[in-house]
Amino acid sequence: MAELGCPVCDSPLDEAGSTFRCVLCEGAWVREEVLVAILEQRASTLVALPWVARQDKPRPCAECTADMQTVNLGSVALDRCAQHGVWFDANEMTELLKQVKLFKANTDPVSEHEAHRTGLLTRLAKLFGG
Repeated sequence: MAELGCPVCDSPLDEAGSTFRCVLCEGAWVREEVLVAILEQRASTLVALPWVARQDKPRPCAECTADMQTVNLGSVALDRCAQHGVWFDANEMTELLKQVKLFKANTDPVSEHEAHRTGLLTRLAKLFGG
């Protein structure tokens, strides 16, 4: 994989587990499937991410450098490349984790198992290039 660049200060990002961090501005690059997994683990249930568009100056994607969408997730303002991931400025991930209950998927008990299975199959397909 090519070196990832910080959308804020253009410095190289360092790998930090399943995320990437900027040592200068303390921002983080998180692939969307990793973000969903983090939030689902924190909420102990499936989550749905209600992205809400906003109008701010776009930042470049850390992977492809195309302009990212400026979005809100809960009350947190983020930058999102639908293909590659989400940019978190310093402390935005902490703020998002405080709101995790807002993102619980609305499923009934009968379909919850099916939704989990379908979500798992979709993630596996993405992982293995399907």
